[in-house]
Amino acid sequence: MLLNHQTLSNNVAGVIRKMIFDGTLKPGERINQAQLAEKLEISRGPIREALMLLQNEGLIKHETNKGTFVTTLSRQDQYEIYTLRALLESEAARLAAKNLTAEDYHQLDGLIGDFRDLTILDDWENLARTDLEFHKKIVSKCGNGRLIQMHHHLDTQVGAMFLTVANIVPIRIHQLVNNHLMLLDALKQKDEAKIKTAFSEHYMITLQELTD
Repeated sequence: MLLNHQTLSNNVAGVIRKMIFDGTLKPGERINQAQLAEKLEISRGPIREALMLLQNEGLIKHETNKGTFVTTLSRQDQYEIYTLRALLESEAARLAAKNLTAEDYHQLDGLIGDFRDLTILDDWENLARTDLEFHKKIVSKCGNGRLIQMHHHLDTQVGAMFLTVANIVPIRIHQLVNNHLMLLDALKQKDEAKIKTAFSEHYMITLQELTD
């Protein structure tokens, strides 16, 4: 019975996540739990649990005495998240380049292929998941447990980052394949300076475009 209840919450989270990424629920919009429960013909319990899951992904935020809203990143949020991610990931990638195997590169190539297919479909939800998987794969090979943990902590902001980019500079979404090919090429060259520059610019250029 517990498994079924958890499965229902996960399924509801999937429905709400899709509504966020396809624009049915817009950034900054208040989420009405009663209306969602009525629309999905379920009780509010699974809705509340689903919203907790999405909050952990950074897609929604809860404000005391105000309610639950689809996340929007302020200018300060954008600056803090992107600059910190640039710092952490450029160093993690530099370290990871020494440890990545042929199989790791094969998997990363496969994820870029997924980017290509999902971009054609405009499947932003699964693009966000694939983007997370690509970067986690690289960072996981850096050999520094604390660095991995710090980077993982920022994963809760990835959904909000992706959603913000998709709404403000959607052209960046359609550049995902080329942008990640550049990162992969830098890793394969094993030039530490190029790796740090490529991964830092990956985030800082996006930040600049968001704030222009």
